Amino acid sequence: MDFKLSEEEEKRRKEFFEGCKELSKEKPKDFIDGIEAEYEKANQPYITRCRKEFAKRGWLRLGWPPEYGGVGSHMDRVFFGEARGYYVLPGVDIFGIEMLAPTLLAMGNKEVKDRYLPGIGDGDTLWCELYSEPNAGSDLAAVTATAIRKGDEYVINGQKTWTTNAHNADWGFGLFRTDPQGRKRRNISFLLMDMKAPGITINPLEYLNRMHMYNEVFFDDVHVPADQIIGEENQGWAVSQALVNFERSNVLAVSAVGRLLETLVEYCNETKVGGKPLAQDPFIRNKVAEMAVEIEASRTLAYYIADQQNRNQLAALFESSAAKVFIGDIYERLGALGTDILGSYGQVSASRWARQRGVWESMYQAAFVLTISMGTNEIQKNIIAWYGLNMPRPLSPVSVEKALATAQAAK
Repeated sequence: MDFKLSEEEEKRRKEFFEGCKELSKEKPKDFIDGIEAEYEKANQPYITRCRKEFAKRGWLRLGWPPEYGGVGSHMDRVFFGEARGYYVLPGVDIFGIEMLAPTLLAMGNKEVKDRYLPGIGDGDTLWCELYSEPNAGSDLAAVTATAIRKGDEYVINGQKTWTTNAHNADWGFGLFRTDPQGRKRRNISFLLMDMKAPGITINPLEYLNRMHMYNEVFFDDVHVPADQIIGEENQGWAVSQALVNFERSNVLAVSAVGRLLETLVEYCNETKVGGKPLAQDPFIRNKVAEMAVEIEASRTLAYYIADQQNRNQLAALFESSAAKVFIGDIYERLGALGTDILGSYGQVSASRWARQRGVWESMYQAAFVLTISMGTNEIQKNIIAWYGLNMPRPLSPVSVEKALATAQAAK
């Protein structure tokens, strides 16, 4: 890939940044920033304003084919993500826009695309991801919620948990076991469903500070039309792997940490200790410079993945995993670095002693989320090892016993 942007790409990138800058000026003074901001009730008017403005500009359809109202390219999606991340703007439903839409375009039939893409591209339909269960998170293939085919519909029973935005979503997509006796990964299907359907119960899982992002969802004989399946029955694992590639190649997070680093640099330039700005401390300068280099490396990786998608080549599974691991680690290290530099001030948020609106106290506590969500970093490292480096998978205890028995017999 040639990482030098063309004149047209530079022009488009500037357009996204200028548009987002103008929209950021309308942000309410009491707007709650952070990972949870997109789902807080008090934020919804401004979130809707942003979403409708993005839809009007066609920015929710970036990289889509022209027949579905698409404009621009996958690189434009990266530029838009950078601009939104830099100005910390809400208004893009990550489940519908960033995950489901590209998955439908890659693997859905024409009927499914015609039915669901317009609502996503117009910003009229919000989605949630029905993946995790009480005993199936990182090991997603272990889902137990069932969807049993009965005539021209599926009947769903079971539970999902940690479902982000289920309380606001119009529709949901998820993995369900359609062959209870089948082999793991070959017994699950990818289904779409109306979240207002009879039999669906949504219970909030609130933070200790009462913020509401996650939910548990219960299914009690929920009837879903059979034509709302994506891909073939019992082949949902392949669909889910395509989706997580789009989910994990996330430049928004890269740009967000870049802006946070700028905020930290401002603090170091303005704050004096012993009569000198913190920015003149060689230890702090080195740590900040190291973080800047890592952020630029992660941005380059995100550009590379987008370039592969732009060439109609789905980025390799391990490359998306590498991007996800890298940015998750950067979030944690930046949160720790900011808190260390601010010292006691970095431990308070809602206080007159808080600095920079208490962003570092919040950052420190929430940074670990990116190392868990979208599949834990430990799972991603396995994917990188197995699919990227062709390393052998570890033997199970049963396989080890068999190998030892075989070796003993050979003697």
